[in-house]
Amino acid sequence: MNKTIRLNDFFIYIFILWYATEILFNSTLDSIMGVSANRISNTVTWLVFALLMFQIVFLQSYSRRELLVIIFITLPVIISTVLSGQRQMMSVWMFIVAAKNVDLDKVIYTAYKVLLIMIPVVMLLCLLGIIENATMMRGSTQRFALGFSHPNQLGLSVFQFIACYCYVHKNKMDKPNYILFLLTVLFLVRVPNSKTAYIATVLLLFMLVLYKFIKNQKSEYIRAFEKGILIGAFCLNFFSILFSYIDVNKNFILARINSWMSSRFSVCHKVWSIYGVSFWGKRIYVTERERELVGIKNKLWLDNSYVSLLLRYGILMFMIFSIGYLCLIKCMLVQREYVLVIILFLYAVYGLMETGWYMITHNIFLITFSTLLYRKSVQNRKQGEKCVRVVKGSPQKEYIER
Repeated sequence: MNKTIRLNDFFIYIFILWYATEILFNSTLDSIMGVSANRISNTVTWLVFALLMFQIVFLQSYSRRELLVIIFITLPVIISTVLSGQRQMMSVWMFIVAAKNVDLDKVIYTAYKVLLIMIPVVMLLCLLGIIENATMMRGSTQRFALGFSHPNQLGLSVFQFIACYCYVHKNKMDKPNYILFLLTVLFLVRVPNSKTAYIATVLLLFMLVLYKFIKNQKSEYIRAFEKGILIGAFCLNFFSILFSYIDVNKNFILARINSWMSSRFSVCHKVWSIYGVSFWGKRIYVTERERELVGIKNKLWLDNSYVSLLLRYGILMFMIFSIGYLCLIKCMLVQREYVLVIILFLYAVYGLMETGWYMITHNIFLITFSTLLYRKSVQNRKQGEKCVRVVKGSPQKEYIER
């Protein structure tokens, strides 16, 4: 393959094209050389779609089991995409299917490099006055987006960068890395003032320090850590749905929690009451332009990932994705990818306040779903090497069988 692009590299080039443009077009950029940014974005989207289809159809081979799973999930993804008018889940699924022969560590490292370049590029375009700096007020605090479409989008992008940074440097986290965490938190508080972003970043630091402390302790501590993450991820999903289904304002304690979370549950309850839940998914009109089309005057939004996924994509896709996410965390625990597990859990926490949990643009770690689909480890193994199986015992006796 000296004169041809390796299959691995072809996917990486597609990924770079898609991810860099996603970040750029998630800014306040209106046009490029007189051409609408939306038109360019749509063109790139269809180009990436075609390239991924080429990768999936012509550059990969599948076992019977893999084909059956792909067909079983692809059908509801297509139906839900058409009915909901949302393309995020289709994008997630195509990248997962196309990542069969890819070293997932390399994908995350590539995402880290793209973020390292593109976030400053968007900020620089803003500071030079080329694109708009969207600002908002929270009480008396002014919030800056620095070229991104919303201060929370800046916060989410910075959190994704710090998550990728932690994963890339997972084997050499030391005091200078923790200083970077503190500077990141300070930036998130002072500039976008994105509460979810800086709370998630603080939790990421706390959980990394906790894991570093307990990993060499008694094995029971690690077991408790693993169970806590699995139970926590389930509860975040379950209680998001429960508290959005009921009227939390009728309970004093839940009303206070809802108020602290910027009325996420009560507003989701209002949207739920208007649109209801479907099996296959439906269009949900929440933006001002969409509400005008259907005559809804009340201000609505769907910023809880779990409720957004349920109402937009329907019960079936919600169950597939939610159960799959828990299985993914369990799979990463078996592979002892604890830093990745912590990051996946914190994206589940982020799902309480933002819809980025199930969007690959904001949660690039969703690509590790390919480990479930193709029964592989996070890092590609040599051909013929068996799947990783962790044999548990005391920390001193744990080893990996192949």
